[in-house]
Amino acid sequence: MGAGAMADDDAGTLGELLCARLCHDLAGAVGAVGTGVELLADEADAQGLAADALALLAGSASAAVRRLKFLRLALGGGGPAMSSDQLRGLIDDFLGAQMGDAQALRLDWGDAGQRVWGGDDVKLLLNLVLLARDCLPRGGVVSVAMPASGAPSGLSVAAQGVRAVAGEAAKALRATDVAGLKPRSAQGYYTTLLARRLGLSINYEDSHDRVVFVTIKN
Repeated sequence: MGAGAMADDDAGTLGELLCARLCHDLAGAVGAVGTGVELLADEADAQGLAADALALLAGSASAAVRRLKFLRLALGGGGPAMSSDQLRGLIDDFLGAQMGDAQALRLDWGDAGQRVWGGDDVKLLLNLVLLARDCLPRGGVVSVAMPASGAPSGLSVAAQGVRAVAGEAAKALRATDVAGLKPRSAQGYYTTLLARRLGLSINYEDSHDRVVFVTIKN
């Protein structure tokens, strides 16, 4: 069965895998909140740990909210149209919410126009950003570039960083059904379905610490 027409069982499986992926992405931030609570509950050294624990709680809660806001639009049903500035802010906040200095990520936004992105375009871009993020195990830069026409075809999202390499989700762009997919790779297949809805396909190139995803009109 092709990617354009899923059976009900396949659709259900894909939904379950995507939910597992979402839970995985939120686990780190929520777990850190729990650690902060444990520190506050440690009466043996409450005076010395309170400030650090509160800082950890505040930072982790903020990161969890930013991730959830992004993932709700990327993986959830339906979504609003957004201006370029709103979309840039959403992606910037999400990349900045990643935990750990070793995985620091930065956005290079190449859409200077003040245009409005339709809901389906927003969802496709956010999923391409997820694909790019997963290609950067040691952090780096996620670059978004739009063609001058503003059309969804020709949209480019690149991942540049030390040991950048196409991950499971990127490779799953070429999957034809859900058989053999895992929670992380399922998001790549889902991105293919989103592109098909817009009459597009997605190609990617992987070389020299750089992975580039480009949408192409079918």
